[in-house]
Amino acid sequence: MATLLRPVLRRLCGLPGLQRPAAEMPLRARSDGAGPLYSHHLPTSPLQKGLLAAGSAAMALYNPYRHDMVAVLGETTGHRTLKVLRDQMRRDPEGAQILQERPRISTSTLDLGKLQSLPEGSLGREYLRFLDVNVSFQLLCIWQSPDRTEE
Repeated sequence: MATLLRPVLRRLCGLPGLQRPAAEMPLRARSDGAGPLYSHHLPTSPLQKGLLAAGSAAMALYNPYRHDMVAVLGETTGHRTLKVLRDQMRRDPEGAQILQERPRISTSTLDLGKLQSLPEGSLGREYLRFLDVNVSFQLLCIWQSPDRTEE
């Protein structure tokens, strides 16, 4: 579905009056959310977003294993929700600190013991569960080892 929509979007973005990607892309979107977000970004109109949302929703319902369609649906319909979440984080002192510092989660910043001690259902504990299912802990421990030598 996404492959079929790509040429259509390219043609629609070429019509007069619609934005085309600029030669130099900003690292972040402008505060108003308009404009290209990255080098291959195709800005879309509300009509295009609606068509993408409807098509991806239909395909995701037809075949839930099409993760790309689920992702397209989230990308085309989640803008308002993300703004609400951002505003909630800004009002919370800890959330505002996270938005200000923009910390990166990496193997050097993970404390697996602390994550293990967090209550069930907390973000940290669920992240640990995600790592357990998707990442080899043996590999994580090797990455985190301070006496690690390059081979």
